[in-house]
Amino acid sequence: MIRLNKTFRTPALLTIFGIVFIAVALYLMAGASRIVAQDNPLHPTFALLDTDGNAVIETGNSVSTIQTCGSCHDADFIASHSVHADVGLSLIGRDTYRDWQISNGLYGGWDPIHYDYLSEDDLDLDGWIQTYGLRHAGGGPVADVGIEMNCFLCHLEQPSNEARINELVAGNYTWASTATLANTGIVTDSDAGWQWNADAFNDDGQLLEEYITVSSPSNANCGQCHGIVHGNAQEPLVFEPEDTSQWHTLITGQLYSPQRISNSGMNIANKDDMARSWDVHAERVVNCIDCHYSLNNPVFFVESNASRPEHLTFDPRRMDINEFLTRPLHQFANGGSEYDEVFPAFTRSTRTCTSCHDVVSTHNWLPYAERHTEALACETCHIPELTAPALESADWTVLNTDGSAVFTYRGIEGEDSSALLTGYKPVILPQEQGDNVVLAPYNLITSWYWVYGDSRQPVPMEALQAAWLDNSAYAEDIIALFDANADGRIDVEELVIDSDEKANLIAERLAEQGYEDAQIAGDVEAYSIHHNVTYGEWAISSCETCHSDDSLLAAPMVISNRTPGSIEPTFINSDNAKLNGTLSINDNGMLMYDPSFDTEPANFYIMGKSNVSIIDWIGVLLFLGSLAGVMLHAGLRYLAARRVSAPSEPELREVYMYTIYERQWHWLQTVVIFGLIFTGLVIHKPDMFGMFSFRYIVLIHNALAIILVINAALAAFYHFVSGEIQQFLPKPVGFFDKMFAQARYYLWGIFHNEPHPFEKTRDAKMNPIQQLTYFGLLNVLLPLQVLTGIAMWGAQQWPEVTASLGGLPFLAPFHSLIAWLLATFIVVHVYMTTTGHTPLANIRAMIFGWDEVETHEAESHTTESTGATS
Repeated sequence: MIRLNKTFRTPALLTIFGIVFIAVALYLMAGASRIVAQDNPLHPTFALLDTDGNAVIETGNSVSTIQTCGSCHDADFIASHSVHADVGLSLIGRDTYRDWQISNGLYGGWDPIHYDYLSEDDLDLDGWIQTYGLRHAGGGPVADVGIEMNCFLCHLEQPSNEARINELVAGNYTWASTATLANTGIVTDSDAGWQWNADAFNDDGQLLEEYITVSSPSNANCGQCHGIVHGNAQEPLVFEPEDTSQWHTLITGQLYSPQRISNSGMNIANKDDMARSWDVHAERVVNCIDCHYSLNNPVFFVESNASRPEHLTFDPRRMDINEFLTRPLHQFANGGSEYDEVFPAFTRSTRTCTSCHDVVSTHNWLPYAERHTEALACETCHIPELTAPALESADWTVLNTDGSAVFTYRGIEGEDSSALLTGYKPVILPQEQGDNVVLAPYNLITSWYWVYGDSRQPVPMEALQAAWLDNSAYAEDIIALFDANADGRIDVEELVIDSDEKANLIAERLAEQGYEDAQIAGDVEAYSIHHNVTYGEWAISSCETCHSDDSLLAAPMVISNRTPGSIEPTFINSDNAKLNGTLSINDNGMLMYDPSFDTEPANFYIMGKSNVSIIDWIGVLLFLGSLAGVMLHAGLRYLAARRVSAPSEPELREVYMYTIYERQWHWLQTVVIFGLIFTGLVIHKPDMFGMFSFRYIVLIHNALAIILVINAALAAFYHFVSGEIQQFLPKPVGFFDKMFAQARYYLWGIFHNEPHPFEKTRDAKMNPIQQLTYFGLLNVLLPLQVLTGIAMWGAQQWPEVTASLGGLPFLAPFHSLIAWLLATFIVVHVYMTTTGHTPLANIRAMIFGWDEVETHEAESHTTESTGATS
């Protein structure tokens, strides 16, 4: 019986396990057959509608996003309040960067990569769609041809941008939105065209919940048009360095990834040492929409100061969430200043790093932190280098046989998969941020092209290709002129217009097509950099990076390896940049851009870099002149002492000349002034004193200045209260006679052993020349030095006051000039202390208080008690 039971149980268990296994397998298979990623618990089910408002599952037509999404949202409002849809349409008629452009946006603008621009002669609307549609979400200028604003492109978890682009290129505009659903399982592509999957819809024609993957835009959604986005830190990042479809990566080298650079799959110079992430914001899970949010999103909304009542510091009233979801502005923070006038919402959309970060608490190591943030964009220090390469120049004056230009890139060596990414440092340019101007990082791209006619607009691409190519090969006369090594072909190195003969040949071939007076033109356009942010040890924290002769702020950038036709390119002030620098050619023949931070509109004075040479020359000449003068005087005294017989010992008497407070004040002031001059010299010329920390020297200089002011104030109080101030005030009666007498002594009497003209007493410690010198020193030089120093320090505390006094460009050189004068005074002052009855007598008196003074009783008829010797 027992045996029978065992026999029965074994197959029963096997049967149960088998049933469970099959059930699990069927469940998993059923799950796998559903392509959709996840249910969306928040977004309700809805029907996909065609342009007539009928369910596509019934009509088989293409989907209309305006009808479908417009069932709940105000789609027309959204499409008409979206820069992503507008892309420059609303800018038509406004000032443009170039006279022949019709707008500064993607629509009607010009980019140096695609060359084609919207015009009657070059690019029509169909051509624009097929060229630029890959970066356009639809709507706006192309809405009339059936390309609606494509909500799916940004609000689906896995939109098929590739299928969308294919439909645009094929001219199937109305199916572009439908093709975007290719990855959802809702629609499939077939030989008969796009077919709706009936299994994705219920009997009412609405999508089943599991097929609804609508969500807020992810980083990947944004990356479809804006540049490389890499979200998986565990998967090595690999990308095509010169991919022209990755716009911002191409023009600036920016990409968004949390991965450490050292873990990427790219061939990067010094890769093992780059343990930082590509972008710290990506590393800290900051998404694109966290910064570039809808401007009427009640969570982020901040009312502008212009419209906010003065008595309200915070208005708690917010747009209702339902109202926001119905009419969400698709104008996003930092969406583009070009649109400020068209879409007023942008006037308050500027968001800076300080909107989220407290600079003071994180930069307590940085002197003048607030001043730095007023003058520098945070990106200047926190994006010191771009690891990915960026476009440097596009030469459309010549063509490859495939009709492309000659492109050059910065930050890359070699080609294809073996290319080594060396990275590049951006150039620092003045950037307008409302009423303020800061220095910010940019990439510069130079484009060369042929223009014609009075408008000087570019020659159409078709004509340019006809000028160079015959049946996709170079024309014979072009080969004859450009083939320098006579090998029967034009190599890359030979593809450049570097002579009048070459320029004339192309111009003639264009003229033959009706494009008269063709000439070469060039542009230098700036592209701002905001991503690839780093922190800590990877950010710039060394003061000498900017405060030195080799300042980053003045570092030139190579902008082209050629100058076709020897033409000087025009600066284009795009992206709020102000190209106020100059052009130069380096030793390798590269065209360079030399930025200028000390001219309008920036007009910054950078300590350690912005030295006014004439001030330094005047100061050096004064200092060396005084030094030479005292050395000559001392030498003549020495020679005179050797020639003239030794004088009889003067009659001396000891006088308690200097109180302990006077001595303490004098020597403290001496130490402080020496310290100020030295630290000021380090700040002024940090390259000459590389061993000292610029930051600590600045702090020491400021501390010494405070001590100087306090010591001077206490001394003034003492001298006023004690009456000792009289020592410093020249008496008008007979002053000039006495001064001349003292001067005669220094110029003649001292070489002939004559006694001092005036007897030094406790009530008359100074001779007339000393009185005059100290009067100028204490009432003019030191107050001016203190005031200019306070004004410079106050550039952070009260910038308006500093600006009203001429700002740092005036105050700093003036401060330097006074410092040179003080240094000159010290040289003379120290030497004059040696003119007592012994060289060290006066110094000894200032140390111990007791002075040995000459008595002039014998010469009382010629001397008075109003003089001293130093």
